[in-house]
Formats: sequence, C-alpha cells, structure tokens
Amino acid sequence: MKSVWIAFMLVLALVVPSAMAQERIENDNPHRLLQEVAEKMLQRIRDDRERIEQEPNYLRVIMEEELIPYTDYRFAAAQVMGRNWRALNDEQRRQFVDAFRSYLINTYARVFTQYDEEKHELQFGREDAYENERVVIVRAQLNQNDGPPIRLNFNLRRQTPESPWMAFDLEAENISLLSAQRSEIQSILSQRGFDGAIELLRERASVEIDLDEELDADEFTSQG
Repeated sequence: MKSVWIAFMLVLALVVPSAMAQERIENDNPHRLLQEVAEKMLQRIRDDRERIEQEPNYLRVIMEEELIPYTDYRFAAAQVMGRNWRALNDEQRRQFVDAFRSYLINTYARVFTQYDEEKHELQFGREDAYENERVVIVRAQLNQNDGPPIRLNFNLRRQTPESPWMAFDLEAENISLLSAQRSEIQSILSQRGFDGAIELLRERASVEIDLDEELDADEFTSQG
C-alpha cells in the first residue's frame, strides 16, 4: 500500500501542467500534455536538486509555482466535501479551499522527498479519443527499479471545449486519491465538524519538509 500511495502521489506531481510548460505546450491534447509536462517537470527537479538538498522547503516553492496554478484544486475541494459543500456559506468555502490548497502544496512537497529520478520511469499508454469529451482518463504505468510496475489512471477535466485540461484525480492500482481524501474529510466532519476539518488541513500544511522523512501512507489516508 505504501509503495502504491507514494508512487501515485509522485506521479500526480509530475504530470500536472507547470507554469514553465504552459508557455510552450498547447493544452488541447491531454495525452500529449501529460507526457511533455512530465519531461519538463523532471528536468526542473534535476536542475534544482542541489538547492533542494540545501533547502528542503524549496520543494514547497516548486509545488506552488509548477503545480497548483494548473491544478483544479477548487473542484477537488468541493468533491472532497461532497454534499456538505452545499451547506457551506461563501466564507466557509473560501476557508476550506485555501486550507485544502495549502495542504496539497505541503503534501506534494513531502512526498517528493521520496522521489529519485534514477529509480522511476513513467510510461504512457495508448491515446484515446478526447475531442468531444469534458472528462478523460489518461492511462500510464510507473516503472520502478525496486518494485513491480504500478498501473495509473489520470483523470482530467475541462469546463468548456475551449478550456484547458486540468488534473483533478489519480488512481493507482484502482486506489483513488480523491476518494481517499473524501473519506478522511467526511470522517473528520462527522467527528469534529467543519472547524475540525480546517484544523486538520492546516496541521498537515504546516509540517516541515524533511528529506530524510520516511512517509507512512496511513498518514495521508487515515480516518483521523
């Protein structure tokens, strides 16, 4: 479970469109987009490896600059809240989205401490039709030197045919990141209410980046 969770968190971070890539890549083909952005993101990590070693929190900067502006975190936050989203007022929605955004930044940064560009290789599958779709699945496989390959399904959406494709979920070996987050938040809401959910996200967002940390998958999928 741990290897699957870490793998698909890493790959999600690798394939969300980056600010650098946005200038060069037409965001009209979700399959080509993911492949090209993955290459550019890997290069960014390689180029900044020395700084990351000296300043681990710089990973947060990379996540915020390269991933968050092009992640549909607002849609994901609403999905995580489920039917409770409709009961929130505008201020509560803003608070939750902001806390969820900060949580994602820190989560991606922490998981990326586990990434080794010499051990992981991303291989994409065949390209399915997407021209008339609003939601698509891009299939891939993560090859690891120290473990079996992991099957991946990337979920992307666009609001209109002219809108850019945005990643909002990833399934690894049939485990959905969005579903895991929804399950945890729903449990916290039932136990501690809205304020408890906000507190949890803010606690997770404040964890310092440690390159020597050995992540436990249960921390990201626990029920509180």
